[in-house]
Amino acid sequence: MVRDIVESVCEEFNRMHGSEGQVKVVEWLGDGFVAEFVGSFCVTCGFYDYFEDFALMLAGRGVRVGILRVDEFEGGARVVYRFLKEGEEERFVPERVVLIYE
Repeated sequence: MVRDIVESVCEEFNRMHGSEGQVKVVEWLGDGFVAEFVGSFCVTCGFYDYFEDFALMLAGRGVRVGILRVDEFEGGARVVYRFLKEGEEERFVPERVVLIYE
């Protein structure tokens, strides 16, 4: 059931973002999953906002997740999400800050 919701939210996210950002589950873990995000990503939106938006979309469907880790690679990132237990709150602070100077 939870897997079906996550897969459905992936499809919804992909429709919403088009080629700008696509997500798919690449691994299921005992207490979560690994999602791979690829695309050109909107520079003004903020790279990490996509990962948090995905978590918010899941929460809207009753699946609460927290971000454990983000592993960036050229053109995307792999994000490790963990299902939150009752009473747990998400506390994710990105480890990197990227400044773009023009």
